[in-house]
Amino acid sequence: MPATADWFIAPDASIGGMPETEAQRAARYAAKDAVDKLGVKPGDAVLYEGAKKDAGLVGRIRAKAGRPPARAGEQADVILFWPGSAQEVTPALRRLRKRMTPAGGLWVLTAKRDKERAGRPYLASDVIALGLAAGLVDNKICSVSETDTAMRFVIRRSER
Repeated sequence: MPATADWFIAPDASIGGMPETEAQRAARYAAKDAVDKLGVKPGDAVLYEGAKKDAGLVGRIRAKAGRPPARAGEQADVILFWPGSAQEVTPALRRLRKRMTPAGGLWVLTAKRDKERAGRPYLASDVIALGLAAGLVDNKICSVSETDTAMRFVIRRSER
């Protein structure tokens, strides 16, 4: 092995060995499937909650998880919640928190700015405060479609 680290290519580097630009990183992430962004892995117990679920996304998640949705009383590794209004977020998160595995994630899926529609509100950063009120902390946000975004909430490490 050489004495210097010039042979090493950082994990975030492109194939050519040059560091990735912010635009390249953004393009690579945008091309990633929403199911991967949501962190769904084969075998995960996934719970779906809300009246206006995205049937296409649910189908792709079920295919990736390779199993039916989480059963009644089963702890879920991933929970997806589509709220119909801001008023239902905190009570629903309190209830759904009891269904999460300690290291699980609870995603709140809402409309993107200017993409609000019936049954899919635009909640922006309001959802952060609503999650905190339910005793959860946000730690990731991602685009799941041209019209929707998702914010992940987790249980604080000190409470797991």
